[in-house]
Amino acid sequence: MSLDRHAADAFAERLRNAERDGSAAPLASEIFTEIDWEGARRIALARDELRRADGDECIGYKLGWTSAAMRDALGIDRPNWGTLWRSQLIVDRLALDRLHHAKVEPEIVYTAGARLDGTNVTAEDAIDRAHGWAVGIEVVNPRWASYDFTWLDNTADNSSAAAVIYGPAIRLDIDPCDVEVSFSDGVESRSGSGAQAMGSPAEAVAWLARQLASEGQSIEPGQIVFTGGLTSPFDVEAAGRYVARSAQLDGVAVVVGA
Repeated sequence: MSLDRHAADAFAERLRNAERDGSAAPLASEIFTEIDWEGARRIALARDELRRADGDECIGYKLGWTSAAMRDALGIDRPNWGTLWRSQLIVDRLALDRLHHAKVEPEIVYTAGARLDGTNVTAEDAIDRAHGWAVGIEVVNPRWASYDFTWLDNTADNSSAAAVIYGPAIRLDIDPCDVEVSFSDGVESRSGSGAQAMGSPAEAVAWLARQLASEGQSIEPGQIVFTGGLTSPFDVEAAGRYVARSAQLDGVAVVVGA
């Protein structure tokens, strides 16, 4: 069922309010029991418009479920994506006052040096038009009461995007699929490579560009793309510190606290 504009706008407002005050929204899949991909995307797009109306600026995108193994395990048909906004950039420390079950995961981040537009964009195009690549950490925080939600709920919820931080964009002389990243909470360390993201972060970026083209959008110069989690996430703890490092790219950290 593809939702009408009125229903999508109203539900997007509920999600936006939950984001503002840290409350939980009802699941879209319970309110709209026959919701489909188009309906979930309509809610996400309506929420984007609410952000713009608040004066926020879209700085790029984040991809979810780019790992084929994870999709197979959960029975998910395809990756999804959400938008990233200037207000979501972590400048100093991550505040938890509006986050109720946040997780953090390391990713490889693409910065576009030229527009990526059209249904025929390839991984080679993404590499050729890159301003550079970086290590980033994404904070995800679903606006639902728990993590018991469907992939369409996640799509409607902007792929659970909450906050991001990333290092300087650096040109690579290797395929980004070969970039190795370690991720630590100070007690445990996990590692992954760019190959976790659809075989290569470049392919993930190209896939996103093709999907955006079907909605009349494109990846613009200067915009970033978080290309998908490379390890299992850590739960965010008060006073926690989470560090992502790479031999090829500068490291980055999230520090939690007031």
